[in-house]
Amino acid sequence: MGKKGGGRVRVVQKGPKMPANPMADFAIPPDEELNLPVKPDSGSGYLIWPMGETITMKYDNFSVIYPNYLDSNKTVKLGRRIAAKDAVPEPTVQDLHEALASLNVRHVIQPYKGYSRDAISRWDNPGRLLVDLEGAAENGIVGMGTDGAFDLDEVPDIHDDNDKENNGGSGGGKKQLLRGIAKVIPKLPNRQKRIEEKAKAAAVEAEKQKKLAIQAEKSAPSKGSGGSGSSGKKKKGKKKK
Repeated sequence: MGKKGGGRVRVVQKGPKMPANPMADFAIPPDEELNLPVKPDSGSGYLIWPMGETITMKYDNFSVIYPNYLDSNKTVKLGRRIAAKDAVPEPTVQDLHEALASLNVRHVIQPYKGYSRDAISRWDNPGRLLVDLEGAAENGIVGMGTDGAFDLDEVPDIHDDNDKENNGGSGGGKKQLLRGIAKVIPKLPNRQKRIEEKAKAAAVEAEKQKKLAIQAEKSAPSKGSGGSGSSGKKKKGKKKK
């Protein structure tokens, strides 16, 4: 409605000044929103072993080891560097850390780093280690080739003959350390406990799915039952002439 005054019409606005949001009905309530955790910085959270060298250790020249390097479930394309028979299934960064600590090898844990060739492991099994191969060679844990170099890092070692070629027949180097770690990992108490808990959880889940399947089978209508209770066969009768 407008009011006349002096030959002009003045429009009076009623109701809310701002128009209602036409998409308000499609908005997700705050309690139903999916809030993903903040991705940690890949360059943070470093842990140095032994902890007494946290300030003094210089690890710029340390060699990189990812869990994929000795994972028997991974292919060579996804990063496995030793033969599958020498590797272990699903090793974690924690497993590698405990194995290296038992071997007295200096190393740095980088828990938020991910292996670029395997997108699944970057989420499900992140982390890597920086290992002091020179210190391990001085302690006699690994060997060094005749040219003073360790194993070729980018060349996967599938057969034992590769070690002889890369290390002058000594069979040492980085891949020797990977094999040594793989031998220690199955004996780690924490890993054994984790595998047992995982097996128990899988058994509970399988039993739960089995019960649900039995319940669904019982509640499903039988094949021969019909809505009117008839057997579904046609009744015989006299034909109309």
